[in-house]
Amino acid sequence: MPSQPAIMKEQMAVGVYVDDDRDVYMIERKDTIVDIVRMQQEAGLWQTLSVDLVDCGPGSREGDNYMSIIKRVKAHCKAKSVDGRNHVFTISLIFKRQITNPNRRRLFRCDAAFENEINAYASIVPVLQRISPYDLPYPKCVTAGADDYGDRIVLEDLTTSGYAMVDRRVGLSYDHCAAVMKELAKLHAVSLAMKHAQPTEYGEVCGKIREIVYCPEAAEFYTHSLESSLRGALESLRYSNNDGDLDGPIRAMEALTGRLYRIMSGLVCNGMDEGWRVICHGDTWVNNLMFSADGQHVRLIDLQTMRCTTPVLDILHLLYTSTEHEMRQQNVTELLLQYRRSLLAALNEHFCAFGEPGPAATLLRRYAEQFSYQRLRAEYDRCLPYGLGIAMWLLPAVTFNPDQIPDLDAVTINDFKTKKHDKRIAQMVSADYHARMRDIVLEMYDQGVLQRLKSECI
Repeated sequence: MPSQPAIMKEQMAVGVYVDDDRDVYMIERKDTIVDIVRMQQEAGLWQTLSVDLVDCGPGSREGDNYMSIIKRVKAHCKAKSVDGRNHVFTISLIFKRQITNPNRRRLFRCDAAFENEINAYASIVPVLQRISPYDLPYPKCVTAGADDYGDRIVLEDLTTSGYAMVDRRVGLSYDHCAAVMKELAKLHAVSLAMKHAQPTEYGEVCGKIREIVYCPEAAEFYTHSLESSLRGALESLRYSNNDGDLDGPIRAMEALTGRLYRIMSGLVCNGMDEGWRVICHGDTWVNNLMFSADGQHVRLIDLQTMRCTTPVLDILHLLYTSTEHEMRQQNVTELLLQYRRSLLAALNEHFCAFGEPGPAATLLRRYAEQFSYQRLRAEYDRCLPYGLGIAMWLLPAVTFNPDQIPDLDAVTINDFKTKKHDKRIAQMVSADYHARMRDIVLEMYDQGVLQRLKSECI
């Protein structure tokens, strides 16, 4: 593990490649902050504006972010308004910058991910928000692009509005998941409404969205990464197989060797009814969610893997990375029904905005049939292998002890090929990882998912 100063340096550093001797606390310059403050205000509001002090600190907890550097920047400002009055105020913003280690950036394809997120905030979300009759569940983006120090995204600090991440190691509650279902449904409804009313513009928006995981240029690394995760899951199952009840699931899981990336890619990119394809968040695990204090409202953060695919993948991603077995067993049906109710309610808002009530009612009946509970459940069940794959991939990160976080700067692709990475992760995974992995695999086995995968030629 890197030393605490090294950790802090990485959390604070920004730019393309940061010099060891560079004073990282000075990188977010005062003139940068002044420009950003002016972006947020009405033109001509201030006669003068200055920043007295900039405080920088980590914007996320250790182990909560792997693909970028997140800083919380607090600026203490002085200004004079056009009426001559003096003002003193503090603003808090979230700055996202590129990982500084060049090898890690190349291996984990951080540049493609960051470019995707800039594109999402600059070109995708504004279009979706413009046609949406309700607010989309994203933080306000102040600016997304590049400056003298490299790529950057500047966002509102949601903590100032009472939003916070929950402990990633504690499974989300039903109320948390219901809040996410409502917002995912509203997000997906925008695609469906736009596809109907503005198909050309919708096609242009989708054309700007780039798949960065299940694509030829990413296939080698992510194939090795998923195979490493599969080996880790199998070792965990063997460790947990005290009474032999996992013998069948283990054999079925072993049959996935060499096939997992193709299975996941097929579910993300192919096989769905085109009428179901929508713009999805793409990475709805617990660390990309911020909840209001009462848990009733949620914001989706980190748009690096935004993609066009079936909406149930956002649901499966959430449930199989961020909830425990009992919550799923008791509530999946109700959560899918909640999603459907919210989807139709959101579509109704869109269609009513079109004007004529008659055509709106006809459209709503059509979508109510297309997204009936039976069809939604069938699509969910078809894509269950995605839930298994994403669980194997992300559960180590979800369940790591904050004091046992892998040093990703030291990882090479050869570590995956030689299984060195497997051994390193095996020494760090927690008892909670073993319990969750066992529960998910038994769940998939009991539902026939593993047997189906074993018999299918993928």
